[in-house]
Amino acid sequence: MFVRVVFSAMVMMLYSALCSAHSVTFIAEDLPPYHFINKNNEPDGALVDIAKAVIKQSHLTAKFEIMPMARIFKQQQANPNAIMLSLLKTPNRVNNFTWLGEVYFADAYLISLKSHIDEVVHLNFAKEYKVATIRGYSSEAYLKRKGFTENKNLVLVSYYQQLWQMLYKNRIDFVVTNTLTLNNELERSGLDPNLITKRIHLDELPSSLNFAASKLFDSQSAQEIAQGLAFIKENGEYSAILQKWQLPLPSTANKL
Repeated sequence: MFVRVVFSAMVMMLYSALCSAHSVTFIAEDLPPYHFINKNNEPDGALVDIAKAVIKQSHLTAKFEIMPMARIFKQQQANPNAIMLSLLKTPNRVNNFTWLGEVYFADAYLISLKSHIDEVVHLNFAKEYKVATIRGYSSEAYLKRKGFTENKNLVLVSYYQQLWQMLYKNRIDFVVTNTLTLNNELERSGLDPNLITKRIHLDELPSSLNFAASKLFDSQSAQEIAQGLAFIKENGEYSAILQKWQLPLPSTANKL
């Protein structure tokens, strides 16, 4: 009897392990229309639809969780089967994750208030002003490479709320950031998005948003997801999903 119980327990453990190995969890922050909780309290959005289409091309099952950004990296580290839906691929992240394919883009711009009357057509012209970005972001290293200096014409802050409050209070002249979360950041800061404008598109900054998993992610699952993403891009399903959500295709995005 004891042997039978032990054997049954081992079978159940093996079954659970196999199921777990073939199940993945996509995680992302609340960021409409890319990924968010809809009125039915379900994960929804363009990148959620893309992930679902990819999973249909594989032998995997998937669930989706929307959570605050602060929890996403912790969840990804704690769960080897977790996949971030839209992680910006930057030089300092390249070796820290398993990259499963590009799903969208996040263009970076030099941004100012519309009331800023001086014309700035090149980043070098902005050196006469105060330009701010988030400390530790790739934009900090980029601006320093371009000749901006802290305590002179470069202002570094820790949070996006500080960044936008300083711009709207005219304590800085420009902000360098990617614009994927722009409207969300402004609305959460209680600021009017209609008061700002994109001055210069900074195409040298990283813009590739990817499915990204930990280095412990199963290699077979990684291959299936990468192949599934490539397949839906080839058969037109990827484009159809972006059109459904009224999002520009990466190849036709407006590069101001």
